[in-house]
Amino acid sequence: MGSVAIFCAYAQITSDLSTQKVIQKHCDSYRLCRKVIEDCKSAKNPKEYRSKHLAEYQLHDSLKKELQDLGVTKIPSSNKIQKQIENLESEQAATLREKQELQKKQKTLEIIQQNFTALLDAPEISSDLLPAKREPVSVTENVTESCWKQNCAI
Repeated sequence: MGSVAIFCAYAQITSDLSTQKVIQKHCDSYRLCRKVIEDCKSAKNPKEYRSKHLAEYQLHDSLKKELQDLGVTKIPSSNKIQKQIENLESEQAATLREKQELQKKQKTLEIIQQNFTALLDAPEISSDLLPAKREPVSVTENVTESCWKQNCAI
C-alpha cells in the first residue's frame, strides 16, 4: 500500500473503531432500558410503572433511533461487538506500525533528496584549490639521471 492509502486506511479504521465503541455503549444502555420496559409487562400497575420509569422509556427510544442512524437494526451481542472492537484495534495497531515505517522511509528519502540537491547546487570548485597538474615523470629516467650524475652503474 502507498503512503496515502495507509494514511487513509488508518483514518478509516480509527473512525470505525470509534463508531463501534459508541455502538457498544448504546447497545449496553439499550439492553438495560429494554429490561425495564419488559418488566412493565409483569408490573401490577403498568401505567404507574411506566410513569415511574419514564426516563428509561425516553432513553430507550432515543438509543433506538441513534442505533438506527448508525446502521444497527438488530442489537448485536456484547461479545460480538467486543470481538469487532478487538479486531479493529489489532488492525489499527498493524496499520499504525506500517504508517510509522513509511514515515521513517519518507524522512530518509527527504534527507537523501536534500543532500542530492545540496550537491547539485554546490558552487564549482575553484581551480586554485585543486593541486597543480604535473607532467608525468618516468621513474627510470629520474633514477638513471641521478645515478649517472653520481657515477653509478645501472
